[in-house]
Amino acid sequence: MALHFGLFADAHTREPVGDSIRAWMQIAVHELSVCQALLIQVAEHACKQGAAAVVRITIECGPLSGVEPTLLKDAFAIMRLGGIAAAAELVVVPTVVRIECMECGGRTETRPNKLVCAACGGFRTRVIAGGELRLRSMEMRTLEPRPNDGRTRMVSG
Repeated sequence: MALHFGLFADAHTREPVGDSIRAWMQIAVHELSVCQALLIQVAEHACKQGAAAVVRITIECGPLSGVEPTLLKDAFAIMRLGGIAAAAELVVVPTVVRIECMECGGRTETRPNKLVCAACGGFRTRVIAGGELRLRSMEMRTLEPRPNDGRTRMVSG
């Protein structure tokens, strides 16, 4: 797992500063547990489908999900080892934040840190998208060929 510098590093030396390693590890531990839950779901679904291996996992990840996609991919590289998804690729599809205005009823896209209605400027809004973290699809390899010659099949989750 690569240590991601930036907010946690000294700008000149690129070395972690103070409690930054501890902070980074807390974030990384969160992504590890998210990966564990994802891989359990993937393994259960793959077993039901009679898959020998999972080739690709595609998830949707919203900016309000509380998950950092880069750290999730790093955690996935570790957590997938030894399981049915040991050689799988993780594809993270970002989603946008959408809100609904309680004042004008408008539905608009916005930035994660600006939940203001683009139509009327109202502050009374409700998030209707952007917090998701969902399994979109899995590509699996089967043990024996299926009727449609399918050595590899796509299954939506």
